[in-house]
Amino acid sequence: MMNNLIFLPFKNFYLDRSLKIDVIFFSTLFILLPIVLITGPALPDIFLSLIASYFLFKTIPSKKWHYYHNPIFYGFIIFSIYGVARSVFSDIPIDSLSNEGSMFYFRYIFFALGVWYLLDVNPHMSKCFLVVSILSILIVCIDGLYQYIYKINLFGNLAHAPSRLTGFFGKEPIIGRYVAYLSMFTFALIYQNFKKTKKVMILSVAFLVISEVIVFLSGERAPLFYVSLFTFLVIIFIPYFRLYRILGLLASIIIIYAILQINPAAKERMLDKTIDQVSNTKLSFLPYGPHHEEHYLSAFKMFADQPIFGIGTNTFRYHCNKEKYKVTKRSCSSHPHHIYIQALAELGILGFLLLVFFYLYLTYIGIRQLFFILLSNQKKKIPFEYLLYPMILFVYWWPLVPHMSLYNNWNNVFMMLPLGYFMRYLYNAKVNGHSNKNK
Repeated sequence: MMNNLIFLPFKNFYLDRSLKIDVIFFSTLFILLPIVLITGPALPDIFLSLIASYFLFKTIPSKKWHYYHNPIFYGFIIFSIYGVARSVFSDIPIDSLSNEGSMFYFRYIFFALGVWYLLDVNPHMSKCFLVVSILSILIVCIDGLYQYIYKINLFGNLAHAPSRLTGFFGKEPIIGRYVAYLSMFTFALIYQNFKKTKKVMILSVAFLVISEVIVFLSGERAPLFYVSLFTFLVIIFIPYFRLYRILGLLASIIIIYAILQINPAAKERMLDKTIDQVSNTKLSFLPYGPHHEEHYLSAFKMFADQPIFGIGTNTFRYHCNKEKYKVTKRSCSSHPHHIYIQALAELGILGFLLLVFFYLYLTYIGIRQLFFILLSNQKKKIPFEYLLYPMILFVYWWPLVPHMSLYNNWNNVFMMLPLGYFMRYLYNAKVNGHSNKNK
């Protein structure tokens, strides 16, 4: 049975003679993303850009305009054009455009549309991606656990600090973010692609428990909050998975509690230090520390200086050392570590509102779904396997935790994965005249 689960999707994919060679090649690039994301930002960005270019090449000559006619695409393009304009008219236009900047920011939406297109033409792609994703996460988790125990990973990488893991990511303490992001998306694929049998539910819970424990051990607080929020939403919105998820959550808590008793260092980083940090900010007990607050205050000074249009795309790093924006010696960084505050500082109120409208849209979908659940209105509810994708985006874009840069390409791969699926299941029924349930 295990061989069938692992190898059968690839057998069906690569032996399917109805698929053209270009579909096979670009689907393979997509399927390999969980692996190349471990290698750093370069390869994921190359794969993303190739898939985005392929989508344009396949859809523009054949006039497949239905992929473009939706408000998410329009909003993203407006945001991208505005970002380029703010770069051009900033104090340092070349750096603003090129250094993780706005020049090719539009590629992310075309990647998401490329995912949608590949899903339409390749029925095997999701299951193959799912296999690679599960194996990648488990290998990363095993390596992270090894590093946690022996202070060095399987390839000789030392931990970032006694309470911060890096695993395969070298000097970057982002193992928790990788596992958190990818495990949520992988759970959505499991839920969508397999029958909801008892065995599948138990295996799904076990997978999430492993992910939660490694995220905790990683010492990264924001990813731990992401998986906790996602768990809360799953319990609310998926009734027949609720009991399994609650039992899984209890198992995670018991395992983490046991680890805290065995290793006080983990408790010091994730509990004691967190409580100390969040209680020493101007707005106490929000999930960020004084260091992040200093970045935020510096960014707010920039926003106050140029509230309408901001200081220029991705230029926080160049302006934060200026005396009029400096808060402390630690307030300067490559970005403010918060996408909404970064938008306020660099793009002003106009750029900020575009991000907020998208998040409000995700919030509306959740509230609407909850309303129909309470009314037991089955006709108007979104099928749970499709609701998972806006739920993931809602968690990724949650405004009350620190974020990576809005322009970080590694981070944006994770942002765009669920967006491609979300757009497909949101807009296909309207375009093609059939129910999502038949897709």
